[in-house]
Amino acid sequence: MLHRYEELELRVALARRWDYVEACKELAVILRGAYSKLSKNLQALIFQDTLAAFRLLPEAETSQRILAANLLLQAAEASLPKQKKALAITEFKHAAVALRRRSKFRSQETEPLQLTSDVLIYIFDLLDVRSLVSAGLVCSDAICLRNAWNVDMCPSDQALNSYHRITF
Repeated sequence: MLHRYEELELRVALARRWDYVEACKELAVILRGAYSKLSKNLQALIFQDTLAAFRLLPEAETSQRILAANLLLQAAEASLPKQKKALAITEFKHAAVALRRRSKFRSQETEPLQLTSDVLIYIFDLLDVRSLVSAGLVCSDAICLRNAWNVDMCPSDQALNSYHRITF
């Protein structure tokens, strides 16, 4: 039985990004269905693979991988003895914290730059009316768009929409 499990190469599959989800699901099925009936050596190997899956969680980039790790955690909670269950839960919690920190760091890195109002006004001042109307349809800061026009020339939203229908 040990040889057959090793042929599955679940630990290798866990390391491959495209196989992580399926490997977690396989481990969860094995934990729920057969863990208590297996030899101690095979149980130890399955437990080590479970911990390896949790350790690889911070590298997860998709919600599917996170869901698969949660499924594996539920199977571990249902099937493992007390001490191993506690160790698996602790490992998962550490991995979840590392994942949150990593994703927070990534979001800070990839956060788009915000232009100041002065820069946006300067850019909008350079546009002709047609381009300005187009920009207004996608601009998240309508105040900057309105400030690009003189106060007395500032059209209402309704006028912008009607101008857009006429010109395009």
